[in-house]
Amino acid sequence: MMATCLLQVALESGSGPDEASLGFLFGGLGLCTIGVGLGFLAWQPFRRHWPQYEPSGSVPIVYLVGVVVAHGLGSMVGRAWLLSPGGGPWMLPALLGISALSGLATGAVAWAWARGNPGTLGLGRRGLSGAWATGSGLWLLCLPLFYGLAMVWQWTLLHWPDVVPTQAWVGYFGDAGGAPLAVAALLGIVVVPFLEEVLFRGLLQPALVSRLGARPGILLGALLFALLHGLASFVPVLALALLLGELRQRTGSLWASYAAHLFHNGLQIAILASGLVSN
Repeated sequence: MMATCLLQVALESGSGPDEASLGFLFGGLGLCTIGVGLGFLAWQPFRRHWPQYEPSGSVPIVYLVGVVVAHGLGSMVGRAWLLSPGGGPWMLPALLGISALSGLATGAVAWAWARGNPGTLGLGRRGLSGAWATGSGLWLLCLPLFYGLAMVWQWTLLHWPDVVPTQAWVGYFGDAGGAPLAVAALLGIVVVPFLEEVLFRGLLQPALVSRLGARPGILLGALLFALLHGLASFVPVLALALLLGELRQRTGSLWASYAAHLFHNGLQIAILASGLVSN
């Protein structure tokens, strides 16, 4: 979302559209370079401190089918609501509430698989503080990469005919304020990321890793996560999902990926709530 704001500012500057657009692209590539450099510096200490863990068992196919059906039904309801006419200040928290209900349904399936043992999903308390510190620290180091990719992807979509370069629900931030915005922030920063982590990194990733191996399993899970977030944010979300998957795979803790996810969503929502994009 910051990429949308920066591109708007560039196009409204004294430069012509072509010069502003190229400056935006090269700025994004520069941020990508910085982010890759910072990530490279952090990678070796990260690998030494956190040995790769092995999933505690294969997830039966019935649970995978269950989460796909539950998440699919929730997504269909959310999209139907999004396409319905009208708006209002409670439209945004309603959409996020639908996403949370879908996540609760898939989370129930994941919890049934874990049989009440939170450690199976990566929710154990052992190493919790270290996992939080690692997740938030690596996210911060990779932040230039995420925004650089967002800028490059935004530039690409603007040169892609008949493609809307922003997610549809972003427009509802202009209507939300006060209590609706507070509810939306709570859902979007705390609740929905947690439920998504339980589904994608808690249940789905171990299932894929146990069948395909670590690298293919993380990649496929990240691709599914990015596809569900839509074309408008596909590439930056894919990069984020790869980091979340690696955090889960290395630390064995869902708290590491949740910390990064929480801070990422918090920053996006803070940017949107500030009104920078609409201004």
